[in-house]
Amino acid sequence: QSTEEVTRQDVERLVDTFPGQSIDFFGALRARVYDDKVRDFVSGLGVENLGKRLINSREGKVQFEKPRMTLDVLMKYGRALVQEQENVKRVQLAEEYLSGAALAGEAGSSLPENEGARGGAAAPRRRLL
Repeated sequence: QSTEEVTRQDVERLVDTFPGQSIDFFGALRARVYDDKVRDFVSGLGVENLGKRLINSREGKVQFEKPRMTLDVLMKYGRALVQEQENVKRVQLAEEYLSGAALAGEAGSSLPENEGARGGAAAPRRRLL
């Protein structure tokens, strides 16, 4: 029996809950479950003992029990991943804004070139009759 307890209906619900996401998004959800297993292994063993256990160990290869994949677990990771995507977008928008503000402020003004920002005195304005 498979420990991946995700049914076709569960997959449909995941896709409906996270519309517009690429196939990579759903692969990342699955990968996170495995990441947790590795994290638990390292935490239980201790980072200081990791090398001894992995390199030329008398205990043999490290084997992991297949993790339980349930809809609840995948939904939890899906919500977390969407939050991370939103955080990345916010950081990118902030960087774009700051980059634009820096460009506009290089001459000490947000006025376009030749509008007094660089040459000292403002260019004379013509009067319309």
